[in-house]
Amino acid sequence: MHVSIVTLLGAAALVTCQGTNGTVVTGKLGDARPVTNNPVVGEVWVANFAGTVKGLVTAKAAAIGVNYTIDVTGLPAGKGPFKYHVHLDPVPSDGNCTGTGGHLDPYQREDLPACNGSTPAKCEVGDLSGKYGTLAGPSANKTFNDPYSALNRIDLGWIGNRAIVFHDASSARIACANLTKAA
Repeated sequence: MHVSIVTLLGAAALVTCQGTNGTVVTGKLGDARPVTNNPVVGEVWVANFAGTVKGLVTAKAAAIGVNYTIDVTGLPAGKGPFKYHVHLDPVPSDGNCTGTGGHLDPYQREDLPACNGSTPAKCEVGDLSGKYGTLAGPSANKTFNDPYSALNRIDLGWIGNRAIVFHDASSARIACANLTKAA
């Protein structure tokens, strides 16, 4: 039996991109890669929530990825668990969270099937709650490192000048704020 190298490579790529039930669990451009090129380790970006949901999401450049701290109050009682994501676009001037677009997804993974936190490289870069767990509310304080987020403008996982969005259990967008560089 003659099998070409192209056939073998194609089969290997298919196996790499499929889970045990055949559903795609990685992006069209592969798995997310850890970020090791943040230009200034320690640089801080902040999303300041000042509406019903109040508090900060802080993103600090690390040697690998970004260290996040979520410290918020005012998540609506009985509406959780709450998801949180980095969305593609900043909050528009009218404050409508729908204007933030979709999740940051540079590897073209999309959000179905749902992210599995045990394989975070196979998740959308912006799906932080899928990788690190939802929030119960009405207040939340959580710290984690996401190796796939970047504070380097040339990296696929660039999060600067994008929005952080909180969603309730129905996936409705309930609060959003822009990540801006701290002074």
